[in-house]
Order: sequence, then C-alpha cells, then structure tokens
Amino acid sequence: MILPLALTDRRPEQIYQDMHPMVESALRHSMTDALNLYHEINELVAIENLEMQLPEDMLTKEGKMHVKRNPEQNHSRRFIQHIIAKKQRFDLLIKNLDYPALIMAAYPQAKLLEKTKFWDDLEENLANPVLLRGISSGKIAHVVRENQQDYYFIETGYLGNYRSQNNPTGRKVYHRIVRNEMQHTKIMDVSDDRWRSLVRFDPKLKYHGWRRGGSKILLVLPSQKPFQFFGEERESWIKTVMRTLKKHTDREIVVRHKERRGDRTESNTIYDAMDKDIYALVTYNSIAAVEAVAHGIPAFALAPTAAAPVCSNDLTQIESPVRPHPDIIYKWLCSIAYGQFTLDEMLTGQAWQMVLENNERPTFSY
Repeated sequence: MILPLALTDRRPEQIYQDMHPMVESALRHSMTDALNLYHEINELVAIENLEMQLPEDMLTKEGKMHVKRNPEQNHSRRFIQHIIAKKQRFDLLIKNLDYPALIMAAYPQAKLLEKTKFWDDLEENLANPVLLRGISSGKIAHVVRENQQDYYFIETGYLGNYRSQNNPTGRKVYHRIVRNEMQHTKIMDVSDDRWRSLVRFDPKLKYHGWRRGGSKILLVLPSQKPFQFFGEERESWIKTVMRTLKKHTDREIVVRHKERRGDRTESNTIYDAMDKDIYALVTYNSIAAVEAVAHGIPAFALAPTAAAPVCSNDLTQIESPVRPHPDIIYKWLCSIAYGQFTLDEMLTGQAWQMVLENNERPTFSY
C-alpha cells in the first residue's frame, strides 16, 4: 500500500506534548489513543443496544432521557454516562488532531513530519508521495509537482457540512482528499451508494433537476489564497469579471463576499443566497460552484473546481449557461460523494483506502 509522508501543522493536546520531545511522536500517541477510543466506544454502544444488557425502553432517545431523569436506576445511568464521557473525550481528541496525522492513524508505519521541516531534506522528503492540508501548503505542492512526485491535498468537503438534523451545529463533517489537485476535476464512474448515504445524512441535498427562471447573477468572491495558489491577482480578476458580465448581460449582479465560516453556515448561507431569484452563479474556484449545480442553478467557474465537468468557464456565454442532462449531474454527484470522507472514515483508514482506489477508477465523460 502507498503510504505518503504526512506533513503536519497542528500540535496535539498539551498533555501529549509534555510526554514527548517531538511533535511527531506526540501526534502519533494522540492519534493512536483516538483510534483505540473509537473502537472502545463502538463496543460500548453495541453492548448498550443489546436487549439483554439494558431494558428495551432505554434503546430510544426518550428512554435515555428517562434514565437521566430517574437517577435511582444507577447501573443503567452510570453506563450511559460512561459512554457519553468517552464520546466527549473522543471529540476533544479529534478536535486537536492534525488532519494528515488523522488520515494515517490506522497505519503505524506511516511517517509523520512537521510541515516546517519539509525543506530541511528535500531529496529524502520527495522520495514518497506527500499528504498535506490547506491551500497555505501551495508552495510545497508546487515543489512536489515540479519533482514529478504525487501530493494528496486535504480540505473541506464539498457537500454535507451545513446544519441539518444529523449535523445540528453545522460542523465540518466531510473533508475532501484529492490527488495532485485542489479539487476533483473529473467524474469518477462509481455507484450511487455514497451519494444515497449523503442524502440520508442531509435530505436537503436531494437533487431535483435544473431550476428555471431567476433574474440575478450571484458573484461569489473567494479570498486571496486561491489566487496566490494559481498565480493570479484577485482585484484584477474581479474587475475583469465585472466588465465581462456587464458586456454580455443586463442582469443584476449580486456580490457575495467570503465571511467567516460561522456566519456562512448559521445564517445567510449560500443556499439562502441562491434562493433569492438567482439565475446563475459565478466564482473563481469556490465550492459554491458545486453547491450551485447540486442545487439546480447553473455555475461559471474560472479556475479548476470540482464543478468543472458540469459548469462553464466562458462568461461570454452567461445567457446560455451549461445545463447537462440531470442523469449526468447525478453521475457527477455520485463521484463527488466518493471524493469526500467523514472523520471516522479518515481515522479508521477507510478514507485512505478509498483514495487509493479512486486513483484506479475509470472516469466518465459525455
């Protein structure tokens, strides 16, 4: 199995740093504890759900609330509180774990290296593929690519990270892992099992086909970082886009600036914005292009993006946007679901195994 050099840039909890002189060994200790705790919690939950262990009325959320309200049922109550405490400890461990380290947690032989040390011995560090996170690692990605080595890029997932019944706080549940790119730009020919699972997780993601109508264009402005990655100038790009749009359409242009994540997910979400009489969405390489097409709104993306196979990059065609057949969109959505992973999948090694399988999958074109 291919195991990359995992470049880490986050430190674990202080208790692990106090036990280890090196950040890498501290991270390895914490991620091993997280993996062991994950399996322990699963075993405890399995015991909890056995009718022979707990009364049937405790198998529901209402039953568990009953236990909390009735402390005289000490044994059952203590058992549930024990599981809750374990889950809280697990969540804290995961919160403080570095993502490349997390993905390699199931592989003890994987090598971890602080990102700042990457430049100390380039020849050795370029001997294997590199696993890195965040667009701030762009300089490293360029060097790896120039040396004809593979890099695997980790960032926020495409869909499923907004508030829903199964994600009440709107936390980042899904994360993408991409080979040699920032986003998946091809459609993998895969089954729809992961897409159906994603829709069960958040039913609002169900695809309903292309919307018609709308009088406005939503221009989603990304931060400076992706422009730095691709070697472009943000303000110049904005001026060019505005000039081109005004030349080819009379529609109102609504500008959406990138705000902090909490503001984008708690209120005035991208979905709220798209539901306000939007005809088409224009952006650089924002995930908003993916969200738009999945929401039934045509998108224009002017840099590599996961929406590239199903959107346009020619603003002169703003009045005749690309709208692939819904069957094509469904194939693309299935591919999107195969490119993003939950923290549990990352921790247990399932995500990395699927990433390697994705490298070998056939692609779909139309």
